[in-house]
Amino acid sequence: MQISVEFQNRFKELSEESGAVNKTLAAEKIGITYATFSKIYNYGIVPKVSVLIRIADRFGVSLEYLLARTENDRFLKAEPSKTFRERLIFLKEQKGLPSFYALADRIHIHKSNISQWLIKNYLPDLESLEILADYFGVSLDYLLGRTDLES
Repeated sequence: MQISVEFQNRFKELSEESGAVNKTLAAEKIGITYATFSKIYNYGIVPKVSVLIRIADRFGVSLEYLLARTENDRFLKAEPSKTFRERLIFLKEQKGLPSFYALADRIHIHKSNISQWLIKNYLPDLESLEILADYFGVSLDYLLGRTDLES
């Protein structure tokens, strides 16, 4: 379980700006459960990537901004957006890697994880996503297909 005070503070700021009267309504407005809202708001627990995307989409911000890794709140959403799977395939080819097994070997992620991402369309955990983004030199949002801006 990852905890981030910076993320917690950014989430509180964005939630309060949304104008919801109480936490239950705020969670509903964002599209997450009250339990998830409470874990983030009270303890700074970082949820799984799919929930982070839902929150970032609701507030119209990048994951980097939501996670308090940048102060730049400007976000240009891709239209149409790509899937993580599509973007990963594109980046592997752009990097000239012979296979996804080569990618797994270079970034020290188990090849079964990559298989699940490709075959079952699973999203990686935040740590794996960060490793991939660093390796390819792109933002989390670009890697997830949320934006067409690489950084």
